[in-house]
Formats: sequence, structure tokens, C-alpha cells
Amino acid sequence: MKRKDEFDFKNYIKARKKFISSNKKKSFVILDGEGKIMFSTPHAVKQVRLGREKFAEPNTLALALAVRQKVNVPLISKTACMNDDANFDLLCPYRHELKEYIQEHKIKYLIDIHSLAEKREQDINLGVNFGMNIVPDEAMFDFIHKEFSEKGFKVFVDQPFNGGARTIASFISKECKIWTMQLEINCKFLLKPENVEWLMKIISVLVDTFERANSETLEKPKKQTTKKKTSQEKGK
Repeated sequence: MKRKDEFDFKNYIKARKKFISSNKKKSFVILDGEGKIMFSTPHAVKQVRLGREKFAEPNTLALALAVRQKVNVPLISKTACMNDDANFDLLCPYRHELKEYIQEHKIKYLIDIHSLAEKREQDINLGVNFGMNIVPDEAMFDFIHKEFSEKGFKVFVDQPFNGGARTIASFISKECKIWTMQLEINCKFLLKPENVEWLMKIISVLVDTFERANSETLEKPKKQTTKKKTSQEKGK
């Protein structure tokens, strides 16, 4: 019998497979949500870049769906390969619809989720295009970096991928003038049930990031009130 706080890895995988199966005739799907931050998983299925087929990163979608079970974050994900690569092709419907959604719903933050090969030394890489993509809120970057680091992950910045050039993070940063990040997670944390405790930590960081992005208190500094002078004080 499972404890209430125990993560169900089989259902984590099953939810992703069911989602892909239900949407396999569509190039991509946008799941509506609430708030100012959005997730993207453009490599949830295999891609074709410059004529070469590239491996899928399926559990980036599983991760995003797991986070959505806790908070209602908007999500865009590829669900079928159309001989394209949304994170490389400059002209593609995925980017066009993402841009429109961001502008229509006044999204202020985008995290584009990817996975790293297990052989990489990085646990986490925060791709921010040498700081150019996080100018609107550098404190949010500091928050995410600290959250991952304090939970025991080896965190790198812009290594090996910086979220610049032709990437979705760079495109949306330029087109929508918002904060973006290409988040790279070592696949060993997303694919292996023996690493479920680390997976739960990643989910926790993303939930905390959602809550920070939607915290009204961080955007509205308290106004100082001035005491009105009495008639006697005015005469002093």
C-alpha cells in the first residue's frame, strides 16, 4: 500500500503515454492554465533537424504533466513529429501559436524544458543566453538557481546549451520581450524509478517557481503612507 506522499512512477509514465496517444494526430497541443508562467516541451517526441532524426525527450512532458497535477500551469507540447524541430526551425506553427498564447494571456515567464544525456556531468543546466533572456527578472533566475543548488543538484549555467541562437527561449525572449529559460535536466532523474526522490525535488522546484511567478506581493511593493498634519502641527 502506497503512502500519500509516495510518488507513483508508473502513473507518471502512463500519463505521458496516454497524453501522446490521445493527441498523436496533432503536431502539438496547448493546455490552458492560469498565471504568468508557462512551460514548453518541444522535444517530447522525436524531431528531424536538417534531415537527421533526433531522439525524443519523452519524460520532459511527463515532468510537465506531473507539475500540472499540483498547479495549473499553461503548457505547450509537441505530440507528433512532422519532420520538424520546433526548437530549431525558425518558421513553424509551434512557435507561432506559442507567441500568440503568450501575448493573449499576458504570460511573463517561459520555461522551455529539455533533457540532457546521462553521461553529462551536469545535473541541471540553466540556459539563459549569457543573461540576455532573463533581463526582465534576474531575481527569478537567482531563485531557481538557489532552489536547485540547495536541493543537492550540480547546477551549470549556459553549459552545454545556452538557450540562444535559433532556440524557442531566444525567439520568445526577442519576440515577446519576456523572461525565458531553456531548462536542461539530466535524463537520469526523469527516466529511472530509483531516482524518484530527485524527480520529486525537481517537481518541487517547478511548483515553487510557479508560485513565485504568480505572487502578487513580489510585484506590488507596499506604498508608504504619510500621516496628515493636524491644524496645530501645520502652525509649527
